[in-house]
Amino acid sequence: MAGNKKKEDIMKNPLEDLKKYRYFLETIPLDEYRKKLKDIKWVEQDLVPQLFPLKSIYTNYWEGADFLSFEDWFDKFWNELQQNQPQKIKDLKELVRAHRKFYEDKVNNNLNNKVFLGFKARMYRTWISVLTQLDFCYMFEHICAKEGKDLQLESNAELDAQGIDARINDIGFQIAKISQRKEAAKILRKKKVVLIPYVVWDIDELKQKLQNPKTRIKSIYQKMINSFEKYFVRLENGFIVFREGYLKIIIDNIENIEAVRKAVKKISLELSGES
Repeated sequence: MAGNKKKEDIMKNPLEDLKKYRYFLETIPLDEYRKKLKDIKWVEQDLVPQLFPLKSIYTNYWEGADFLSFEDWFDKFWNELQQNQPQKIKDLKELVRAHRKFYEDKVNNNLNNKVFLGFKARMYRTWISVLTQLDFCYMFEHICAKEGKDLQLESNAELDAQGIDARINDIGFQIAKISQRKEAAKILRKKKVVLIPYVVWDIDELKQKLQNPKTRIKSIYQKMINSFEKYFVRLENGFIVFREGYLKIIIDNIENIEAVRKAVKKISLELSGES
């Protein structure tokens, strides 16, 4: 989906929007970008505020449901930086100068290729992260529409900058990437914010470990695989998305933050193989 749509012309249809969004996610060439950008170093500290891409991402993929490819979105965002606010490009050069240890070359008047690719790699990681958060949002609204529940979900760049990926009934939610089993079992408690475990471990690797006669904790690995398949779906391109049952548990307990925390903690323990 592409084009310039006015906000007032956009009519949300949660029952269909999730399907369209998932179709878009499945078209992202994840392996291609991993190979292209994985070795490109970039400053991982917070960007100066003028360079945050969050508003652009939310405007396109959530408010406008305009599912641009990464290349199309990045070109659009980059052009906006240069054409509308040239000061932002100056900020980019200043930021790179401040972290010269990452680069041997000085940043000249024209952004050199190394700097440009570094910035692009950073934008890609941010882009993918926000798309994961929005899958949670699209699924949430899909379930509410299907079940006739009148729950209002907020998700925008301002909340994201505060560490809140979605807010419902004054309960903030933050998608927490889990790369290790122990992380899943130790979901931290935050005031008014519930951390939602989102696992990024390699299920194929876990299945291989089950076949290895030297593996000692096969029962735990099997539980991890079972819980992954219970709460997530891995699309054909490898993108991991939420199953309906995961968010249904949250929605059923949404009136009480402690009930939500308890439900999420149970899911965390299942994902860690401890339950």
